[in-house]
Amino acid sequence: MKYLTLLSALLLSASPAIADDFLYLQCDTKFSKISKDLRANKIVESDEGAEVLHSKVDLINSRVMTAEEDAEWEEVEIVNGVYSVGEEKLVDGVTLSTSMVLHVDPPGKMTVNVLSRDDNSSVSFKVTGMCKEVDASVFEEASK
Repeated sequence: MKYLTLLSALLLSASPAIADDFLYLQCDTKFSKISKDLRANKIVESDEGAEVLHSKVDLINSRVMTAEEDAEWEEVEIVNGVYSVGEEKLVDGVTLSTSMVLHVDPPGKMTVNVLSRDDNSSVSFKVTGMCKEVDASVFEEASK
């Protein structure tokens, strides 16, 4: 019985995600951005690239924080280990459609689609990637 208690203590101290109820994610992503002039039916700008994103996930309180300067907690809904968002809104004549799916527990696939559109132009932004759990120190370093 002493061994079971010792093993539990070692596991809790060895895993920062369990020890402080946070999960730290590193997501290796690829993105593409396409801007179009809708009246001329012409691509005005196109960009592709890769980026590494870091997040801190509080599974107990359903919130997420990115490793950006001055980042704050964002309240989210995590269902069956998946954080997903889907919304569409109209602001000053511009329609903004957003969808995001991030597998956080266990870490995995990430997809983000954003479309901003008015009568004259549109901007499409797509991100795909894979996330993995990392140590808290990786998140802290990325936050600097």
